[in-house]
Amino acid sequence: YRVPAIGQPFDVGYGGVITLLGYDLTDPVAAAGGPLRLTLYWRADARMETPYTVFVHLIDAQNRLWGQRDSQPLDGSYPTTAWLPGEVVIDEIELSVQPDAPAGSYQLAVGLYDGATGQRLNAQDTENTPLNENRALLGPVQVTR
Repeated sequence: YRVPAIGQPFDVGYGGVITLLGYDLTDPVAAAGGPLRLTLYWRADARMETPYTVFVHLIDAQNRLWGQRDSQPLDGSYPTTAWLPGEVVIDEIELSVQPDAPAGSYQLAVGLYDGATGQRLNAQDTENTPLNENRALLGPVQVTR
């Protein structure tokens, strides 16, 4: 359950059961229509009865969506119900930037939800302050044309 080196470390808690320890971006610049690759580092803080879905949204300053990836961890191969307390899960994600995305600066919104209900897990920072829309904002990411 060793935590690996993380390029962008931080702690965001989700529902008291999962912590996002940080992330790495393969490249913080992506072309419109191209892929964007990132790695999320999760820690299980408790046993889970729900197989949560990870969402990653590429959003602009007006909160418009320009890319999206929703999947259970590890492309659906390792549901949160299998995680053990203290376990660190390395989740590599690729999402496609929409071809019509304007050049500019974006952020990645990351969170978890119950796929059966759509209910997001409550997200909070290290001081237990709730995060807007129950998501962590990562980045910036630059989109080029």
